[in-house]
Amino acid sequence: MGIASSMKKSASWPPMPGTYQVGDPNGPVAVCALTSEGLIAPLVALPGVAIAGMVYTANLGITRIIVNITSNPAIRFLLICGKDSALFKPGQSLVSLSEKGVDEKRRIIDAAGYDPVLPSIAPEQVAQFRKQVEILDWTGEEDLQVLQERVKSLSDRNPGVFVTGQKEASSPRSQEEFVSIRPGGQREPLLYDPKGYFVITIEPEQGEILLRHYLPNHTPAHEMRGRGATSMLLGLLRAGLVTQLSHAGYLGEELAKAQTALQFGLRYDQDRSLRARETVAPPPSSEAKAPEPAAPKITPTQAYSLKKLGEIGPETSVDLFFSVTDTPRDHVLGGMFLDMDESGASRVYTRTSQRLEVEWTGSSKLIMGGLADVVVGAILRVFGKLDEKKLVHAETLIILTNLAKITEPNKGKDQ
Repeated sequence: MGIASSMKKSASWPPMPGTYQVGDPNGPVAVCALTSEGLIAPLVALPGVAIAGMVYTANLGITRIIVNITSNPAIRFLLICGKDSALFKPGQSLVSLSEKGVDEKRRIIDAAGYDPVLPSIAPEQVAQFRKQVEILDWTGEEDLQVLQERVKSLSDRNPGVFVTGQKEASSPRSQEEFVSIRPGGQREPLLYDPKGYFVITIEPEQGEILLRHYLPNHTPAHEMRGRGATSMLLGLLRAGLVTQLSHAGYLGEELAKAQTALQFGLRYDQDRSLRARETVAPPPSSEAKAPEPAAPKITPTQAYSLKKLGEIGPETSVDLFFSVTDTPRDHVLGGMFLDMDESGASRVYTRTSQRLEVEWTGSSKLIMGGLADVVVGAILRVFGKLDEKKLVHAETLIILTNLAKITEPNKGKDQ
């Protein structure tokens, strides 16, 4: 006994996602505009068109066409138009599928497209597709008036709803099947990447992302400038500077955020959400305007030792390690200067008796952490300027609490 039914507009059809628009589900014509996206909207609005969409590939793309069409027996024609992909050739592959079907390996016979295989479509569903729809190959045609006339002629000769056997009608696959997995997990601490860590900033004036690589002992190693996240990540992988998959994923996310910030004029701070830049009030109108000061830049240098700190004068740019012990005032951190191993080969720092105070503001950059990490017990690398009162005005704070350890003088016990 045969089955014939009409379609009603439903959230269940089409069953598979794709780049398409739905018209009248009871219409007999489906339109495949190949890669010509501009044809979709005007063609789907025509009487008799059930669905109009694009296709890019000769495997997954054609799979979705087969599933969506065979799940709607009202569709009897597939009109191919628009520009075909020179590499994937889904249009030519659809015509070959209609004429010759698939072989025992479910490969479309004589298809010229790239990898034209349909592994998730049963041969019976391919057979139904070939019986149900007549394919009209108008590849290359983009004239809307010509296509409108073609759609009308197809609609006028609608043979009616496709009738198939009961057994066949219940078997067509309507959804791809996947094993569900949950998001989440734990990224390995950067401490365990023997190649070190990265500090990412953007320079909007130059339209560039600036990435700086530090060794595990926090000494500067490499610098990269670029405009695209993909090319920069590939450069890091090529140079062998990333050894963990989770670290590579993290860097890809951060570089993509930095690229987005450049493209849309947003503020980027590593490990923080993108947000709008602060607006600056325009200067008073005058004939001569003073040039705007350039944004401060961090020049990679060897971090200061206690001896070097004692030799410098006020208004000197400093780079030092610091352990927070108290917060004496708002936006001021109190604590002790940390000395590095002279060889620079250790991630363990020695607490000294030299007290420092570090002032930070809303414009100070926080890297590898956020405000919640600037607390008593934090270990920081501080870039800024030292004033005459030995107060460090921080421009950048790098959070190292989970990466570094502290020892007391002449003791081997870690903090």
